[in-house]
Amino acid sequence: MAGIAAASYLAVSGICIRQLEDISSSWLVASWIIAFTWLFLLIRFKIFSRPQRFLFLLGTIVGLNLLAQSTGGEQSPLIFSVFLLMGIAAWEGDAKYGFWVAILFSLLEAFYLRKEDTPHGIYLYLRWAAFLVSAIFLAKIVKTRKEKELLDHHLESLKNEADQLASHAEPSSFNVPKDKLLMEESRLSARMGTVMELEEALTRQLSLFQKSLPVHTVVFFLLTSIQEKAVLRLRAFSSDSKDIAADVTLLPGETLVGLAAKEGRRVLLDQVAPDSSKALPYYLKPNSIGSFLAQPIYLKNPSPETNSETEMEMVGVLVLDHTEPHYFKERELGLIEQFSNLLGETIHVARIMHFSRTKTRNLHALYEVSHSFSTLLDTNRVLQTSLNTAKEISACDSAYIAIAEDGKNFIVRAWWWPVKNLEKPEKLEEELASWVLENKKPIRYTRGQKDKSLSAFSKRDGMLGSIQSFLMVPLLAGENVLGVIRLNSQKPDSFQEYDQDVLTTLANQTAVVLENTWHVQQIREMATRDGLTGLYNHRYFQEKLGEELTKAERYNKDLSLALLDVDFFKKFNDTYGHQEGDKVLKIVSEIIQTTVRNKIDTVARYGGEEFAVILPEADGNVGKELAERIRKNVESHLFENNGKTLYRVTVSIGLASYPFDARDQKTLIQLSDQALYSAKEGGRNCVRRFKSAT
Repeated sequence: MAGIAAASYLAVSGICIRQLEDISSSWLVASWIIAFTWLFLLIRFKIFSRPQRFLFLLGTIVGLNLLAQSTGGEQSPLIFSVFLLMGIAAWEGDAKYGFWVAILFSLLEAFYLRKEDTPHGIYLYLRWAAFLVSAIFLAKIVKTRKEKELLDHHLESLKNEADQLASHAEPSSFNVPKDKLLMEESRLSARMGTVMELEEALTRQLSLFQKSLPVHTVVFFLLTSIQEKAVLRLRAFSSDSKDIAADVTLLPGETLVGLAAKEGRRVLLDQVAPDSSKALPYYLKPNSIGSFLAQPIYLKNPSPETNSETEMEMVGVLVLDHTEPHYFKERELGLIEQFSNLLGETIHVARIMHFSRTKTRNLHALYEVSHSFSTLLDTNRVLQTSLNTAKEISACDSAYIAIAEDGKNFIVRAWWWPVKNLEKPEKLEEELASWVLENKKPIRYTRGQKDKSLSAFSKRDGMLGSIQSFLMVPLLAGENVLGVIRLNSQKPDSFQEYDQDVLTTLANQTAVVLENTWHVQQIREMATRDGLTGLYNHRYFQEKLGEELTKAERYNKDLSLALLDVDFFKKFNDTYGHQEGDKVLKIVSEIIQTTVRNKIDTVARYGGEEFAVILPEADGNVGKELAERIRKNVESHLFENNGKTLYRVTVSIGLASYPFDARDQKTLIQLSDQALYSAKEGGRNCVRRFKSAT
């Protein structure tokens, strides 16, 4: 401090003052380096947040003034460093420190200028005004920043309480928009709304109780968790003091408040020592407190799913104090006990209300999906609709539906996984598939779970990857397991019994719709398929040919039509019998199906021993190549009877093309039939295009 005093004396006495033109450039440069190095250190080490920071700030102001007076006085370029110092002081220390810099520096300059006989220039007064205006502006900025920090902190605490509310009451189930971001925002918004309603209710109750008891201060600390660590967070208060902290977070065991939570008992001090009153965490400044009481708050029935009143859950700590010693006597303690129960009931009711709202939304979601199912007759759309609803009503990180394909393996048919470039799961794990087929029950599993019924799977926790828990519900049609719906989460214990119940209801609806859809598909297949060969029938052939011709015309594409006839089939039936003839038709149809282009060409039984093949985007040359391959494959096949080779069969094929040969459906069929007749006339076992027939 002696150095600061000496520097102050030198600065204000004017001993070191020189005109700017008398100062060497090296001294100016050195002064700038010293000033800005010092200011950099203030920023880097945040000096103003340390004890005795005001004295340190005072020394910095005097030192900067000394440098300024030593490098030209009011003309010194170092004067502008004051603005930087004001900013540092206000930002790193407190808003009022910016004012101190401006005022003290101006006073030091004024003290020096009092000895001058020359009139002061307008430039000097403008500079002082600039100091004060800058200080006011900085104060506004700093105040706004601190308010924003408080709001951000409060918002973060609300989000944390919202997550806690969800774990107790929601439970992780919510019907929200289908977009993932909107889904999370809607879920969080609803939870935070409930938390804010709870906070307002607690504040009103505390205010009423504080005035009616009366006490100096009453505060409620909610027991919650941050990053899986239990903490006590100030959530509501009412006080005669204006020094209550807006937000305080304590660990159980810290201060007298934390002690009540850690030991689960009332902490009562009839006479509070002055040093102890300073340690009360909910005051910004020490208050004169005579009596102190911290009362843990318990719930008897913490969960809407639990009917037992023997389970106890600590939800927070009620804190009261009074300026008089020995204030909390038997009457006051009885009232506090009753009020504690009332606070517990308020929290319990908030959970039940949130649970009820969630349940209503989920029932609405199930109704909506049930209504939409009534219009769906496509398996893939049914599965995708069911999966979308499942991930909306239960918070999860991924989900899929697997269908039992062969009574043993469950193949994934619909899945949702928001992580990009992640490989789609092919099927359900064998252990789970076997367990579901045997037990036909849902599974709620979390990593490390000790469940004898899942012992085989528990040993393979590593197979879950980043998944910490999952919920899986079977799709049951009577005693038949059609498949499973599975939700995965990267958090442990993410799914509760309520989630299981809702997902089971959805699974039952999905199973019924799937079974109906499959029945409808079978009826459709029967209506469009030939009963003997399994190929499309003549009616479907006509419809499909019309559709393909429309596409060819719209997109200016080619299309060919091939008609096939088994050679001498009537004679074959007379020789070998109709049963052997049916066998030939089945095998020939299989050969045609395996020869044509998969999922492009359409094969149908045209009638009797005739077959038709629609070849989209194939001109006459491509069509003839495909027809020739069919003819060769049929010819090379050896037909057997009782393990003995008996005969071969051949086919004749006629071909016509759109738009080269015909431009409408009826003409195309007629010309293909004429080409087939030409192939038969030409000796059979050959392919003829229409142009060759003419």
